[in-house]
Amino acid sequence: MAHLPHICPQCGSDKIRSGSLHAHDGIRHLLLHTPLRCRDCRHRFWTFNPLKPVLLLTTLGALVGVTAWFAIDPSDTMTAAQEPISVPHARAEKGDAEAQLQLGMRYAEGDGVIQNDKEAARWFALAAQQGLPEAQYRYGLALLKGRGVVQDYRAAFSWIEKPAKRGYAKAQYSLGELYRYGTGTAIDKARAYLWFNLAAAQGIEAAAKARDSLVWQLKPEQITAMQEEARRMSPTPSPPASARPEQAPAAAPAPATP
Repeated sequence: MAHLPHICPQCGSDKIRSGSLHAHDGIRHLLLHTPLRCRDCRHRFWTFNPLKPVLLLTTLGALVGVTAWFAIDPSDTMTAAQEPISVPHARAEKGDAEAQLQLGMRYAEGDGVIQNDKEAARWFALAAQQGLPEAQYRYGLALLKGRGVVQDYRAAFSWIEKPAKRGYAKAQYSLGELYRYGTGTAIDKARAYLWFNLAAAQGIEAAAKARDSLVWQLKPEQITAMQEEARRMSPTPSPPASARPEQAPAAAPAPATP
């Protein structure tokens, strides 16, 4: 777009040149406008300069960033970087299963440490041996995928089955997949349906889809049997207090006969 020529508001001349700044011009003019002067009548006036607000905001942003950078205490940064790994590591070495699981997850994800599948599997195994369901599940996945340990489908099945039987939903879904494809065990689509059904009941959407995809591959009596087994394995919710039958107050003892 062509630049429109400046016109002197005093005499209407288009013979305009840049003006000079003065100390008494004021902050608003200095920050947002550019001075101009008419060559004919010598009238001095101002025009808005769109670049000045951009430069002003950029400068302010840079100043804020530099100030924040120097305000950070280097010792605080170092402490924040060290604590996430040092604290759980100390507890894990003493046999704390939760800390061992946490440390394994950090090594698996590279969270605060260099990602290391072997170290992750080692800590998962230690926590799994103490009966922690999530650790058993994660160690089973490590064996299933051969990440940090030698791949072993049978051992993976065994470890994943433990938390699944204790109601751990992710393990139930994975166990259904193992039965479905015969990984570490014989193919058993009825058992796969059972575990998918249990996991779906706990909100695992993928398990619900997998369960429904097996319906057409099973006989009606197989589905009925697995649904009944799933009900037996699911924890029975306690009825609300309002639904429980109230016990009748004990009858008062009969007065002794004289």
